[in-house]
Amino acid sequence: MEALVALGILIFLFAAIAGGIAGLVQRFARSKPNGSPPPIIAPDWQPPKADPLPYSAKKYFFSIAERSFYEVLKRLISEDHTVFAKVRLADLVYVSKGSSSRQSHFNRINRKHVDFVLCNRDLAPLVAIELDDSSHDDEEREARDEFVDQVLASAALPIVHIRAKRAYALDDIRAALHPFLPAKPPADVPHPDDRYMPPKGWRPAV
Repeated sequence: MEALVALGILIFLFAAIAGGIAGLVQRFARSKPNGSPPPIIAPDWQPPKADPLPYSAKKYFFSIAERSFYEVLKRLISEDHTVFAKVRLADLVYVSKGSSSRQSHFNRINRKHVDFVLCNRDLAPLVAIELDDSSHDDEEREARDEFVDQVLASAALPIVHIRAKRAYALDDIRAALHPFLPAKPPADVPHPDDRYMPPKGWRPAV
């Protein structure tokens, strides 16, 4: 008797499963009837294009004050020296091994830069130079400048702050950088009154 009951249960389960499968097949057949036309694709169809990135090249790399100062520096330094502009602080110093919270210390310098760096013939940094315009008078910027000065001081790399101007007297810049620059031969020294002005019509970077 128990065997018959078990056999009946198995037959019922089999019938239920078979009925479910049959129902799925019928619904699938109704959703895609035989003979349905294939999707039509236009011959000139193209996949959608992504929106172009919103970037444009700047016409100039320097501001007016930076361009003027760069030209002055080129006149003052010898051919054994090189000037680099807009240098990341993280390219000048690194966090010493074994320091605690190394990542935190690196993050503090990672997004900061200095305006110019004067290097010797081996491209070793000699002095960093900051042009201080009116934005450096803000309290937040003053705190940033003080931190950069402390970072470079800890790495024994000097920094010179020069007030930003449209044009610079060569003697003034020579005096500020004198401790870090060897004297040029007399024939190469520009006239004291010589000043650099950007070309007429020249505009700073936008």
